[in-house]
Amino acid sequence: MKTSLVFGLILTLIQIIVVRLPRRILNFCSSRLHRLGLLACISAFVLVVALSFSGNQNQERSSREIYDPVNVQEIGDDVLKVSTGLYVNRIHDVDRASGTFSANGWLWMSWDKPRDDDWNENDISIDMIKFMNEIPNASKRDKLIDKPLEQYGNRMWQSMRFSSTFLMNNQDFSRFPFESIELPIEIGSDAYAIDDVVYLPNLKDSLVSDRLSLSGFQFRGLKTRNSSHSITSKWGHSIDPASPEDQTHWAYPHLEWVMQFSRLSSSSIARLFTPVFAAMVVLMFSLLVNLNVATPKISIPASVLLVLAVLQERSHRLLPPDITYLTYMDKIYMFCYVLTVISFMSSLYCVNRVNLAPSESRSALMISLRSRQRELVAWMCLSLITVPVILWVFQVD
Repeated sequence: MKTSLVFGLILTLIQIIVVRLPRRILNFCSSRLHRLGLLACISAFVLVVALSFSGNQNQERSSREIYDPVNVQEIGDDVLKVSTGLYVNRIHDVDRASGTFSANGWLWMSWDKPRDDDWNENDISIDMIKFMNEIPNASKRDKLIDKPLEQYGNRMWQSMRFSSTFLMNNQDFSRFPFESIELPIEIGSDAYAIDDVVYLPNLKDSLVSDRLSLSGFQFRGLKTRNSSHSITSKWGHSIDPASPEDQTHWAYPHLEWVMQFSRLSSSSIARLFTPVFAAMVVLMFSLLVNLNVATPKISIPASVLLVLAVLQERSHRLLPPDITYLTYMDKIYMFCYVLTVISFMSSLYCVNRVNLAPSESRSALMISLRSRQRELVAWMCLSLITVPVILWVFQVD
């Protein structure tokens, strides 16, 4: 009897050591590994979001060009002041990916009639004006009159018709879909320095056609930037290093006519923001679904993730490819991704807790979990109102 009892105890101990203990250790390790894996995935996701917000660090380099604003009050009497005006008739073929646009119109210039002993008696004509940002071999220029015409008040006048393809300046899409576009037409001269000739914009008579338009954008105005342009090069001239002229660079007149456009806010909100926030509303309502209905509570956040990815890809079609930084709209999508992942995790956690809980405590647990999810909905509503504003403030700064 005692022998059989001892033998039974030994068998039970062996069963515990060989079978049950490894199983419990394996289950414990598996549970911890699952939790660690889930935590690692969540941490990686948060890290990717944080790194994406930091943006790319552009490599700084020394400036090779200098644009100094022209102070009209400081222009000397010996400097020829050329009044320049512009009328833009049409713009077309605006390609933001390559940074080019085409435009046609009229350009004119007027200046005081030179005296017989002036250096510019026969040298000034509209041929001296160059389009500094046009694509080579893409310009057509027709002078309206071959030689300058004398007008009232001892003023000389000459004009030309132009049609050309121009290059845009550095474009900034960080505020998309509320960004602005500048289409510049830059004129200058490399025949006369800023000490000899200065271009003064004739803003009174300069304008654009009423039929000039850019799809999806609203015309804001025509502005000018008047400056002297110099390049940090001596152009191969031999200058004594001990001479004061060794540090000087030749500066030339530069006048930039800028057509300013801004994207229509109404169309941006209707096409981009409305679908995103509609998806967020559906996401919040999924948190209010009864915990007994497990499938919709888990499947809806997963579907919203897919919808956000499709919407973000569609919004990128309005931008040039290969942008290396996040736009404002991208940051909105990243924020929505975070809310969706949090909602998915919350619903998955609550459903598992309810299914694994004993039947006698399930009702009280459901009430507690439902209350927490309502609080999460309240926090999501508040964040959907405040976070886009905060992102915009930091974007503008």
